[in-house]
Amino acid sequence: MDYGNLYDTYKPLLFTVAYQMIGTIKEAEDIVHDVFVQLDNIDLTNIDDLKAYLTKMTTNKCLNYLKSSVKKREIYPGPWLPEPIVNLDENTPLDNLLKEESISYAFVVLLHQLTDLERCIYLLREVLIFDYKFISVILNKSKQSCRKVYSRAKQKLQRMKPCKKTVSKEADELAKIFLRAVESGNFEPFIDHLTKDVILISDGGGKVLSAMYPIYNKNRVVAFLQGIHKRGSFQGQLRMVNVNAGIGILQQKQGEPVKLITFDFTETGVQHIYIVMNPDKLQEIGHNFSF
Repeated sequence: MDYGNLYDTYKPLLFTVAYQMIGTIKEAEDIVHDVFVQLDNIDLTNIDDLKAYLTKMTTNKCLNYLKSSVKKREIYPGPWLPEPIVNLDENTPLDNLLKEESISYAFVVLLHQLTDLERCIYLLREVLIFDYKFISVILNKSKQSCRKVYSRAKQKLQRMKPCKKTVSKEADELAKIFLRAVESGNFEPFIDHLTKDVILISDGGGKVLSAMYPIYNKNRVVAFLQGIHKRGSFQGQLRMVNVNAGIGILQQKQGEPVKLITFDFTETGVQHIYIVMNPDKLQEIGHNFSF
């Protein structure tokens, strides 16, 4: 068995599974690393479907990790957002993989509105296209139970208004409009692209000042953005970057990332604005993923 080839072939897939399940980069990488370390003690010659086998190992490790971190999530100060995957260089292997799989940041945010079990079954069924028989074996649940959980997860996602698949040109233009608004202090052109019920969510993790609750509706979101702009919250260097499968805006001060802003869309405009400021979730920016 060529373990090097096995690693190169399956690591990207297993990382995307772990990342979507957990929502953080380092922990997802650690889980994938543990899977391949464990293979040293397993005879793979009798395994018919390596993809399924490795996915099962990864999924189980993710569920165990999530169970162990329940209390940490419960006491998290303010809204919790997934860690964004930011590549400062275009067309890296990971960037291409995320685009190919359409793993937008907004989609990962939606996934984390589901329970851990719902998210797991949805990913196995909808993204990896595994049948219910295999999913039931992985999770030690009946096929009927897995079907019900999948149906419930799908209905939840539909109710949460999944984001429109935005073409890169549209996303690029919106990012440029926002940058011009920040530079000039005139947010009117950007405001025109917001839906009436737009929601702004910021995650400071209790480590930096941020809104402790989501901000609802256009008027309040606009007032919030204008208010923090007047207080100098956008001072520093701002640039457009690749965020997961889309575009975002990175703010840096003295070369260090301090804020990452992304958007998602409906047919009528920007539905969500996500602002990640927790320094723990920005430390992997520019990380050279070995894919």
